[in-house]
Amino acid sequence: MSAAWPTVALGDVLRRSEHIIPLDPEATYKEVTVRINGKGVVERRQVQGVEIAADRRYRAKSGQFIISRIDARHGASGLIPDDLDGAIVTNDFPLFDAAKDRLDPAFLGWMSKTASFVDLCKRASEGTTNRVRLSEDRFKALNILLPPVNEQRRIVARIEELATKVKDAQQFRTTATEEVDAQWPAILKLAFDGRLVGTVPFKTSAQELLMQSTRLHAGYRASNNNNAYPHKPQIIGDGPYILPTGWCWTTLGSVLTHMVDCVNDTPNFAEIDTGLLGLKTTNIRPYRLDLQRRWYMTPDDFASWNRRQSPQAGDIVLTREAPVGNVCMVPEGISACLTQRLMLLRAEHRVIQGRYLLHFLNSPCFTDQIAASGRGQTHPHIRVGDAPHFLLPLPPMEQQVKIVAELDALQSKLDAVKALQTETAAELAAMLPAILDKAFKGGL
Repeated sequence: MSAAWPTVALGDVLRRSEHIIPLDPEATYKEVTVRINGKGVVERRQVQGVEIAADRRYRAKSGQFIISRIDARHGASGLIPDDLDGAIVTNDFPLFDAAKDRLDPAFLGWMSKTASFVDLCKRASEGTTNRVRLSEDRFKALNILLPPVNEQRRIVARIEELATKVKDAQQFRTTATEEVDAQWPAILKLAFDGRLVGTVPFKTSAQELLMQSTRLHAGYRASNNNNAYPHKPQIIGDGPYILPTGWCWTTLGSVLTHMVDCVNDTPNFAEIDTGLLGLKTTNIRPYRLDLQRRWYMTPDDFASWNRRQSPQAGDIVLTREAPVGNVCMVPEGISACLTQRLMLLRAEHRVIQGRYLLHFLNSPCFTDQIAASGRGQTHPHIRVGDAPHFLLPLPPMEQQVKIVAELDALQSKLDAVKALQTETAAELAAMLPAILDKAFKGGL
């Protein structure tokens, strides 16, 4: 048990490496960096000697212990891996050789990932707020509990056995999550191919719904900022594939009352919470409005950016660029306007269900059209003039209701699986720190 382990100063079992090499201007060198939170020692870059603003550097050796003077207090330490043997480091990353008759380097490597070791490094760091650095003398004076080398090796073997199991479980979870994510586009494709649900009796065909829209919107006035055309919907006789009875191909602009591009200018966002949100493309995620980051508008700017059309609950927002093709529905209870690269879509609900439209716009049936229209573009984007003319498979209303119900139910099940996997991921992430804590208290 750890109570029987002797206390040893790090300076008694670590020796600072002073292996300095001259740099050849023509040679290529690997540079090293150390990630915080015990995430390991990795290659920073490969660089020619002529590009380095020095003529000498410390040479690292596989198995050496390295620590960042600046970020030691954030867990930036570890062992040099085999693939970085011979890499170079600056004096900001001291290298140490272990006295192997007393300290197994792998034992120290695992110990350096523990919260207790990071706390020691915090105690050994000094300086003002923005200039806190590890004091090498104070670091070497730190005391650790050190079992005999044979016991160290047994502990390391046990840690690595358990760490491998944790890693395998994490990989399995990642694969499972990827498989769940991969199922959804395939499910959507079935839905819009007309193969997800069976035959549903209907009163009015999709073509007749569109003809009714012509009559309903006989007095419709087109405007420069609204690219929808419910008053003259398009019925496409020859679409990409054959649709079930009662369906027809049409265009996106045919099933909307509004398709409005935002005011494409950058507002001066308010410095305080005005309650008036200015939505950016980064807020628009597939199926959800992400408001983790919020930008607020002054009342005057809010009115100006909403002058073309104010978003309402149930409207759909589409990103035209950066990223292209993200789509979500505006929820209840927010006051928002659209800023750059966003389009507002409002369904003609007598022709198309809002959630049917939402699922379609998140499906390969739509995203593949975006990709095809953007081929050759340096920065893929949806042209405002192209947007109304994307093709859409339209079923009768009864079939839309059935498809939406089925998709919503399946999506709910998939979301539940992903939520469980996220919970499992958090549990797995906590396992290794718990294992290490137990190991270095002599309980493993």
